[in-house]
Amino acid sequence: MLLFEYGLILLSAILISNIINRFVPALSMPIIQVALGVIIALLPIEFTLQLNPELFMVVFIAPLLFNDGIMADKKTLWKLKNPIILLAFGLVLSTVLVVGYLVHFLTPSIPLAAAFALAAALAPIDAVAVGALAQRIKIPHTIMGLLEGESLINDASGLVSFQFAIAAMVTGAFSLMWAGIELVIISVGGVIVGLLFTYLKTRFVRWLRSLGMENVTLHILIGILTPFIVYLLAEYCKVSGILAVVASGIMHSFEREKINPETADLNISSKSVWGALVFVLNGLVFLIMGTQLPTAIEAIWGVLSAGRLKIIAYIIIITLALMLIRFLWSLLTIKKDVYEPKDRLSKIKASLIISMSGVRGAVTLAAQWRSRSCWATAADFLNVI
Repeated sequence: MLLFEYGLILLSAILISNIINRFVPALSMPIIQVALGVIIALLPIEFTLQLNPELFMVVFIAPLLFNDGIMADKKTLWKLKNPIILLAFGLVLSTVLVVGYLVHFLTPSIPLAAAFALAAALAPIDAVAVGALAQRIKIPHTIMGLLEGESLINDASGLVSFQFAIAAMVTGAFSLMWAGIELVIISVGGVIVGLLFTYLKTRFVRWLRSLGMENVTLHILIGILTPFIVYLLAEYCKVSGILAVVASGIMHSFEREKINPETADLNISSKSVWGALVFVLNGLVFLIMGTQLPTAIEAIWGVLSAGRLKIIAYIIIITLALMLIRFLWSLLTIKKDVYEPKDRLSKIKASLIISMSGVRGAVTLAAQWRSRSCWATAADFLNVI
């Protein structure tokens, strides 16, 4: 009963956030929802949300990334495939190395593997957060496509790096060669699983239609179940569930673009259902982030006997380092013609936009939930200050 009541409170908060945004448009919806999440966490409610990270990824990330894959601009993604791959894989791995060594340099008592784990949790940008940013800030179309493409696939490299860092911290062993091989297997395997399942699902739907089963509700239900099944199947096969649902979503988008009178009603109804579902899930993601903030702050602030200004300074240094790495990477690796420059400073301006738009979100939160070693790392980090 408490879980049901808590769920009603979260859904009511989504409604309230929209009302607040209507009267205070200067505040973006995610910020309002995070703030409401903090307020909910401070309410005298007996129930405490303890969400399993795997459940969080399945329930929230899978359908949201599936929808992002459907709505993605395929022409832009294909045009920017090379810089997207460089950002999604090269930048993530570079961030893990640089920020990991930076954290270890700031506090040598933290094991290097633990520092890498913390850096890996911070490395990937989040598709949900990037989408929310795009709704609020006008970003050039090409750069937005670059950010969307990066956010759709960089979670795989970030989570694999995180897992290897945790394994290295526990076992004391690490192989760069095997890490690279496993990253390729997990990434390619995830795409294959997503495409294969979507092909089989399409054949199954066509078989149902051949039997005269054109019930809109039935086909919408199949569509809603698709991202959850794809993600779980990919994870069962030990490959990237994230890339599987993204690949499945992109493949589904080709079906939606076909003009077919038989599926016109289904497309209209499906768009409405998915619009409402994505709206609720997006709101819940930011609300849940807000509910976790007081616990995180208490965990950090509680172990501080002194040096609070020092830890704030370290947070600022790491944040600036993340932005600087993105700026330099985009400036040095992405070709100038990607930005369609009109003046000499266009590439610098574009690199600044990319560095400022690298927002973290649900995947970083899930990565921290996946292993309590991140909290242990934070405790070690604070205890030596």
